[in-house]
Amino acid sequence: MNSSLAIEATNLSKKYRLGTIGMTSLREDLSRWWKRKDNNVLGVKQEITTSINQSRMINDSEFWALHDLNFQIPKGEVIGLIGANGSGKSTLLKILSRITEPTKGEVQIRGKVASLLEVGTGFHPELTGRENVYVNGAILGMTRREVNYKFEEIVEFAGISDFIDTPIKRYSSGMTVRLGFAVAAHLDPDILIVDEVLAVGDLRFQNQCIKQMQKIANSGKTVLFVSHHMTTIENLCKTALLLDEGNIIFSGKTTDVVSSYRLNMGNSNNVSLKERTKRNGNGNCKLIGFEILDETDQVCDSLFCGKSATIRMTFEVYNKLIDPMSLSLGISTPNQTRIAHLCMKTFGKKIEIPSQKTFDVLLKLPKVELNQGKYFVTTFLDDESGKIIDWVSEAFELKVLQSDFYGTGMIPSTDKSIILMEHSFN
Repeated sequence: MNSSLAIEATNLSKKYRLGTIGMTSLREDLSRWWKRKDNNVLGVKQEITTSINQSRMINDSEFWALHDLNFQIPKGEVIGLIGANGSGKSTLLKILSRITEPTKGEVQIRGKVASLLEVGTGFHPELTGRENVYVNGAILGMTRREVNYKFEEIVEFAGISDFIDTPIKRYSSGMTVRLGFAVAAHLDPDILIVDEVLAVGDLRFQNQCIKQMQKIANSGKTVLFVSHHMTTIENLCKTALLLDEGNIIFSGKTTDVVSSYRLNMGNSNNVSLKERTKRNGNGNCKLIGFEILDETDQVCDSLFCGKSATIRMTFEVYNKLIDPMSLSLGISTPNQTRIAHLCMKTFGKKIEIPSQKTFDVLLKLPKVELNQGKYFVTTFLDDESGKIIDWVSEAFELKVLQSDFYGTGMIPSTDKSIILMEHSFN
């Protein structure tokens, strides 16, 4: 391995067998990882090479999460990793974090790795916050004296001084994330891996984390950052990798990679909205694109339950329009169950005949009341006489990510309901 590289992957692949060992969640993989580490937390090598060329055969149902990935990450680089849900990002991060192993191929990592992949990962739930800080330091190869030197800074950053001697299992998700990031970012890692977990924290904490990652990057360390906030990716990362269905389909300058991603974002057919032919209406005006803006008006690719958001839809006029128009949106689950209908006519609003060839319509969502999951949006544009102008079934996809919807420190269960409602008990 070239000494200038922090990470090098060669033909890296991961296969899961459905319903068998290996098709597990991150938490399950981490549980097995903890069992391996409990007896020898100090036995972590500074440089590792993992190569496995065998798979578990239980049945014929299999799923390749990663396909022959080849990439190099130089030392001191800040790399963005982007892609839709299910593209393979989490699996790749699990391998790079040494939580799970590849089915085949090889990955070489030079240096100490600190990772924050999911709320609670890397922590032992029965240990206190203080104990977990020292255990994580030991895993990174640090002495107790070195951890002592950083300890107060970690606690101050996390803002949990009153609970540092409380078992992690009693922490809220927000407290766990704050401590997890503080540990990962302050225990002097050579490589910092951060997945989209910052959404659990508030805006102040998110900005605090971004500044800390910038500080780490400026010190010459390597950062691999995953986020659904494209603006943050562009501001923090000089280069990026784009994953799709387990393959790296584009790599290079971050602005170019993000542009490629946005081009087909939300379109399962890899055809831009402008080029979609499966649509109804006279075609005088068409939906040609959309963007999601978070609560700070930054472009992102997902909504967060409980947070405000804006969907910006771009339309293009192809023929002369005679009457004002109205826009309606239907939101459905993947099994085509309609769960919401949003219509301009309900509010007595309409789109006046635009003076320009292209124009935007903004849909404001004061609070996203959908639970985590995938949803499809059908758009319907008609005029005052009821004539269909542009009707696009499943025009785009919305991904909703977990967040502290009720502000209680607890994440709503995803298997209880689709819709989240404000409520209280007396």
